[in-house]
Amino acid sequence: MQHRPKVRGVSTVEFVVIFPIALLVVLCLIQWGFLYMGKLTLNHATFMAARHGAMKNGHLSEIRSALIENLVPFYQDATNTNDTLRIKWAQFKAQTSTALDRPEVYRLSPNERTMADFGVEINGQRQIPHDNLQWRNTAVGRSSGVNIQDANLLKIRVVYGYELKVPLIGTLIKTVMCGGSTAVDAWGGAVPVWRGLDLANCPRYYARHRVPIESYAVVEMQSAFSAP
Repeated sequence: MQHRPKVRGVSTVEFVVIFPIALLVVLCLIQWGFLYMGKLTLNHATFMAARHGAMKNGHLSEIRSALIENLVPFYQDATNTNDTLRIKWAQFKAQTSTALDRPEVYRLSPNERTMADFGVEINGQRQIPHDNLQWRNTAVGRSSGVNIQDANLLKIRVVYGYELKVPLIGTLIKTVMCGGSTAVDAWGGAVPVWRGLDLANCPRYYARHRVPIESYAVVEMQSAFSAP
């Protein structure tokens, strides 16, 4: 007489093993979708900031101010059904956010080198002319390595710390990027088990359950560039 092997409980064991992995995959996919939408929002905000800066002599303060205004979607409270109050509160939070929460804004061009090559005195202020570019000399400047036409392209780079809101994902990303330890203090300190992939950005981003996303924008200057 043959006896069938006992398989009672096998499905339960399989469920216990597979379910946490499947759940983590699902959460990662959800967070990835949110992160993708966040990148699209940042791309639009960066373009609008560059467009505003192109009309304001490329001043970094004007670019940063316009960027903050266009990042309002990141600060909205979806539970507030009053559209007016939700947007006003989001604008307030965007303007009063701490230094760590504010995006990093870099003006890549024009810069000091392009100013040294093409800057001229206009009404007592040193500026890069932006009129009649099609008729101007196309010679490349010594310091910048570009001509005056390219010197009139405003290029900016923005880095924003996107907050991870899906459960467990923030802790997972923090462990991978910043490293972890055994939390055993028997020999004078916890034993590290992972050194992390990006320790430089841990205090500002990953340790605070945020991920740095960046965006670039290039627009033609609509006013004469002048520092700052």
